[in-house]
Amino acid sequence: MTMLRFIGIFILNTIGILVIGCTEPKDPDEPVTAYIPAEISDKVYVATFPRCNHNDAGDLDEFSTKSLVLSFQAKTFSGNINGDYHCPSEDLGMVFRATVRPLYKRDRTIVTGRKYLYFPYGEDRAVEQVPNVESFYLDSTQAMLIIDGMSNQSSPLKLVFTTYDEEGLSSFHNYYRLSTLLDNDFLLQYKVRIMNDNYNQRFNLSGYDTQFAQAFKDVIAADGNILKHPEIIQGFVDNNERVINFFKDHRKIITQTEFEEINKT
Repeated sequence: MTMLRFIGIFILNTIGILVIGCTEPKDPDEPVTAYIPAEISDKVYVATFPRCNHNDAGDLDEFSTKSLVLSFQAKTFSGNINGDYHCPSEDLGMVFRATVRPLYKRDRTIVTGRKYLYFPYGEDRAVEQVPNVESFYLDSTQAMLIIDGMSNQSSPLKLVFTTYDEEGLSSFHNYYRLSTLLDNDFLLQYKVRIMNDNYNQRFNLSGYDTQFAQAFKDVIAADGNILKHPEIIQGFVDNNERVINFFKDHRKIITQTEFEEINKT
């Protein structure tokens, strides 16, 4: 009986420790590091963000993943000219997800740069082209721009938006889906939202300039020919460069060999 009692107490104590360990709140501001190995090179993308931004970290302080999903306020990548960042909260408006993943081979071939962003649509499907910008129809409600070579542009950019039809504008026209490359071998996907006056007043926001996105929406509603307005497209490019710099501030690049050494420790 003595041994059984000892075992029972040990089990209860262990369960208690586990329950306390699982329920103890984690500091939302503490850094969590994710390792994303590349598929087409020897690079490993090491991203460190506050715990509150991570969707899949759980209680881990470090983890490896094939696809990193992060949560941010809608305003984070939407004309955030002052570089303000907060833990996501519905009290501050909508919460969007951003994804970082490695580039993969296409038909067993390494494809990088602008050509990677055409997938799954071939570059020969462009319906219109001007210097540095190509336009595609994805379906009856969506279109896409591939942008590369604009002023101060360091990475190609894919912009997906809702087209205008006889039903008029809707809330879908306030959102844009962006894809760009990080350090050549990784893909970042995120959203931009028009930060209009009603939205800003509702959540007491200021310092976010999305006039370029509003102007894009106005052109789509008027005649749909956004390629006539490179200055508006440039606004998305400038915004994308701020987003890229934000991720650069939270990452470092190591080699696969260095990554393997870290795993051994």
